[in-house]
Amino acid sequence: MPLTLRPATAEDADQLTEIYFSAFQHDAISLLVFSRSSPHAREWWHASILAEITDPHAHFLCIVDPSSSTPEKVLSYCKWNSPSAPLDLDLPTWPQGADVEIANHFFGNLVRRHERIMRGRKHWYLEFVATRPEEQGRGAAGTLLRWGMQKADEEGTEAYLEASPEGKPVYEHYGFREVERLVVSLDGKEEVVGGEKEFVECFMVRPITAKKM
Repeated sequence: MPLTLRPATAEDADQLTEIYFSAFQHDAISLLVFSRSSPHAREWWHASILAEITDPHAHFLCIVDPSSSTPEKVLSYCKWNSPSAPLDLDLPTWPQGADVEIANHFFGNLVRRHERIMRGRKHWYLEFVATRPEEQGRGAAGTLLRWGMQKADEEGTEAYLEASPEGKPVYEHYGFREVERLVVSLDGKEEVVGGEKEFVECFMVRPITAKKM
């Protein structure tokens, strides 16, 4: 039975939270901000999903396996923000146990760079995409990516996202190009991130003239 794309709902929040923590289990920033040793991080993420999933400017989409038992197993999900979405520069209150300094530096830079790079131009923004590690390679994330690209093509707008250096070639395949990158020093935090000295994030834009899907 083929995988199915559908809007995510509040009933999916438990699975979406689970997917985030499994998909980013080796991500340095995630480990520092959303401590795996504290229940507060999962509670924070779950509440954030419930708060944002009803936003009319946000499109939470998921890929499900219709052949799975009830409830349907969610394999992958994303959040696309439409061109009408306001860019909020205010940062949230982070969960107990978070490295607040790193969180404010990293996520603060994300929103400020986003605002400066796009300069008020209309665009679709892929804020987030995550897939269960054991379900990677089945095309779920690509389907979610193409959904937003098709919207951008239909409306004649650019598309924007942030990516890791490892993920960058995948997005380049779909017409995105790196325009800037952020390097965050992780000195002194080796015990949390396994000795990594820096974390790199690439800012990528897909132009209006990109090939139609």
